[in-house]
Amino acid sequence: MKRGLLFVSAVAGWLCIAGLSPSQTQFPPYPPTPVPPQFPPRPMPRPVDPLEPVPFHPSDSRISGWRLSIPGGHPLATPAIADGKLYLGGGFGSHEFYSFDAISGRHAWTYHTADDGPTAAVVENGLIAFNTESCELEILTTRGRPIWKKWLGDPLMSMPAMADGRVYMAFPDSRGRGTYYLAAFDLNGGGEIWRAALPGEIITAPVIDGDRIYAATVGGMMVALNRRDGSRIWEEERNATSAPAIWNGQTYFSRREAVASQQTELVATRPAAPASAPVTDLRATQQNADYLDYQKRAQSASQQMSLEQDAAVGFGGSFKGAAMMAPAQANIGQTSVYGVWSYQGSKPFVINGRLYSSMGDTVECVDAQSGRVIWSRTLRDARRPGLPDDVLTPPAVVNGKVFLGTRWGFVYGEVIWRVNLGESITFQPAVAMGRVYAGTDRGGLFCLETGDPRDDGWMMWGGNAKHNGAQPSAGERL
Repeated sequence: MKRGLLFVSAVAGWLCIAGLSPSQTQFPPYPPTPVPPQFPPRPMPRPVDPLEPVPFHPSDSRISGWRLSIPGGHPLATPAIADGKLYLGGGFGSHEFYSFDAISGRHAWTYHTADDGPTAAVVENGLIAFNTESCELEILTTRGRPIWKKWLGDPLMSMPAMADGRVYMAFPDSRGRGTYYLAAFDLNGGGEIWRAALPGEIITAPVIDGDRIYAATVGGMMVALNRRDGSRIWEEERNATSAPAIWNGQTYFSRREAVASQQTELVATRPAAPASAPVTDLRATQQNADYLDYQKRAQSASQQMSLEQDAAVGFGGSFKGAAMMAPAQANIGQTSVYGVWSYQGSKPFVINGRLYSSMGDTVECVDAQSGRVIWSRTLRDARRPGLPDDVLTPPAVVNGKVFLGTRWGFVYGEVIWRVNLGESITFQPAVAMGRVYAGTDRGGLFCLETGDPRDDGWMMWGGNAKHNGAQPSAGERL
């Protein structure tokens, strides 16, 4: 301490002497001591957010964007986009639901769920609806504030639909009676408006068209209900393998048909309204469907992944909660909670009279009235042998283009371009504001800039909260 004081004192004294009488010194005069520059205070570094996007520039494509790593590396469902924000569940097995800026990828907020496995969300009028696999329906504001939640049953393997201030959700009776329901709830208050019995667990989500709501069960039943009161319009056994699409008074769906020992799949249609109506098969769409045959996919990589995901959330072995797996095994080849949770089948969408669907590794465009195939593309990784796992996501159709993902990690836009993400994709992508958004099975969220701002309008799974595709307005391009 003394050395410090003496040093300061000596320096101060020397400066004082040099300043008062420089001519009396033996040495040349010293220059004035420079005044240190005044710098503004250094800003504190911004805390590092683990949810920080990183640039994504694949070497094999002109398409670029960003990637986010969602904690836990869980399989992700389709993100939802609304008002410049992106909303995403943290994946099967997670307890988080996130919001990000849809352009920059900047993290906005995180909501922690009490139960695991948030599904793909639907968003409308400032409210978000999603459910957890185990086992609640939740409503949040787009700022992340909880409005209400309701325990429905365990497990919940489909996602909700939303329209006109109501949210619709299918769920099992967890009292062991083996029954299922589809119910309508008030979106703002959570009150149950009606409840209708279903013949089984549904595939992916209910689909809304006008005053009716439709569903297909994992066992192959097709159901149409009145959306106002839940009364049954019709119910039929059709070996349905996807949620339906409704267009121009017709219901379109994929269905399974066994030909000798070979499972096949094709698109079928029937009138939407009558209680009893004939079904017309669009035979030109029929193809072999090993991906629906449990015996052929029992040892596949996707089946093993499904069993591992089940075990991680308490559904190891044959115990699957209230889920009835035998119908799903027989009709769609799935025997796990995760398998049904992530299964979307060959879901068709009809846009301006053209039906688009993915069956296995083939995507087709079909005239919805005549059944004539307009074009067909088989998308397969030539380096891989053909496997039952090699299925495409359902297509997203906007701006005259078809966007879809693959199990081997590619995102396609028509065949205008393709991008290798290096991670398998199970859920349908969203397309908004000139960007494609895809979640992967390893917890990666990708945003790909297409370079065309007209690539817009497929805002969530199924196009919108009704899940019946993004219908273009008059004069808008397909």
